[in-house]
Amino acid sequence: MTSNGPAPRHTFVSASAQTARSWRRYGLAWVLGGLGALAIATPAAAAEALLVSFGILERSIPIADLERFAMTGELTPQLNVYRRQLQVTDEQLGQIREVLSTPASISPVGVAQFLYTEQGILLLEQISRVVQTPVRQANVQALRGALILAAANPEGGLTLINVLKTYPTVAIRIDLAEGLAIAQEINQAILQSEAAFEQVQALAQQAAEANPVDVEALQQLVQSERQYGLDLIQVVVPGLPRPVQLYLPLTEPGGPGVPSQGFPLVVISHGLGGTRDSYTYLAEYLASGGIAVATLEHPGSNDQQLYALLTGQSDAVVQTEEFLRRPRDVSLTLNTLDRLNHSPSPLRRQLDLDRVGVVGQSFGGYTALALAGANFDLVGLAEVCPPGTLSFNPSLLLQCQALNLVTPTDLSDRRVKSVFVINPVGSVLFGPVGYGQIDVPVMMVAGTADTIAPAYPEQLVPFTWLTTPNRYLLLISQGTHFSAIGDIATGDQPLPIPPELIGLRPELVWDYMQILGLAYFKLTLEGDQRFQPALQPAFAAALGVDPYLLSLLGSPSADISPAAAPDTAPEPTPAPVGAGLNDPLFP
Repeated sequence: MTSNGPAPRHTFVSASAQTARSWRRYGLAWVLGGLGALAIATPAAAAEALLVSFGILERSIPIADLERFAMTGELTPQLNVYRRQLQVTDEQLGQIREVLSTPASISPVGVAQFLYTEQGILLLEQISRVVQTPVRQANVQALRGALILAAANPEGGLTLINVLKTYPTVAIRIDLAEGLAIAQEINQAILQSEAAFEQVQALAQQAAEANPVDVEALQQLVQSERQYGLDLIQVVVPGLPRPVQLYLPLTEPGGPGVPSQGFPLVVISHGLGGTRDSYTYLAEYLASGGIAVATLEHPGSNDQQLYALLTGQSDAVVQTEEFLRRPRDVSLTLNTLDRLNHSPSPLRRQLDLDRVGVVGQSFGGYTALALAGANFDLVGLAEVCPPGTLSFNPSLLLQCQALNLVTPTDLSDRRVKSVFVINPVGSVLFGPVGYGQIDVPVMMVAGTADTIAPAYPEQLVPFTWLTTPNRYLLLISQGTHFSAIGDIATGDQPLPIPPELIGLRPELVWDYMQILGLAYFKLTLEGDQRFQPALQPAFAAALGVDPYLLSLLGSPSADISPAAAPDTAPEPTPAPVGAGLNDPLFP
């Protein structure tokens, strides 16, 4: 159902045409997550030996033996002994060899720049709990140097085996007990997540079976709303270096006209490393259904910022002030559109700035939630940051940066009447109090395979903190952090994102965002009650297809009480008859 949409008719208030950028910078999350994953997997060693210790027990593995295995697949007698003792299968052996020899496509400058950022230093400090010098001392400088030197190696680049060879001590020690403790924490988090997913899916399935809907009629309803063409307008917003793109519904002969109060407006906020074109597919679809859409570009966290980091022109993933600038970018955009809407211009009386929605993904999700009224919980943030250990939730590296802010001002914009957030971050940044301050409708989208902003801590648990009467949780089975980004799979990123992080057939997720997004905003911005059944579990269940099955929980009047996470994740029990969002969502 993805539509390319009609061709733009004209532009006005246009800045000079800019050369189209041939790359897209969505690799930032891959830097945070992928490089972190590589680093935790790199028990870096000296040129000679890797020492693995567990209490008073210790084993020494020659680096040359590991390099020979990585290059040829052959095991030395010593490695064969370890293989038998650990009962490593042929399949596992192949995986280990792949980990040792597979390069990460990151330049030495990019590696160095990231590892000197606040997030990079924090990551190195956490890894150094496990990766130590021979005398059991953490050494952030040595680990950083090994990663940078490995990335500069002309023979293979940034591979684990090259990191092992370039660590600048005679040997390197891996504290296996500490590593196992971290692994146990991560495993516990995974078990909690899986139990929560199963419970959400069971509740959604039960609700779908108890409340069937006419799926075909609802699909026809959504499609019947798409009666408008598209007028693509470039709007210069003071304070933003690139024009905002306005997708204005265009009346067609025989079709509906401009509403008397103007078209409702949705603003789309991209994630880290994104652009104003990241969600063209969604903007065009909403505009065809009679909802104007503005896509803006946040200059402090767009693709150019990532490029500046990777080429040594910036010393930060994002500047701390970006937490304040992003919501203000949206408010500046609304101010400009409001002025044009009330002055002699082609936009005069075309927009209804009293009916504004925001779509945000990842850092854009944070932006939308802040605009909707969520305030920072700096006290709670200070209790969590910096994380004491390597986390199952890499987004904490970004959220903790907000501790550098002076007490922030209110970032909300009362013109925002509804938000649609995809893989949002903000669990420790806003906390229960911040989420409880939101009083507009919220649709929260989560993917079970999101490794950057994991669904359980970043969406499912925060969803239980919402108190706004109209709230919806959409869980996408196998959905990743990148599934909803429209041009993520173009293959021209400076840091190519592995296909397994993108997921199979992301265009299916785009279809979901289009159909459910239009239905959601028709209901929450226009008050069209015909779309209420389209936001019911039965419709979402029918809409989802393999591999991205959908589980939707809606709570038009439920009082949700979050449940405390257990020390261990019990086997999920079947939801009792009549279960719903009045019951605790998670074990």
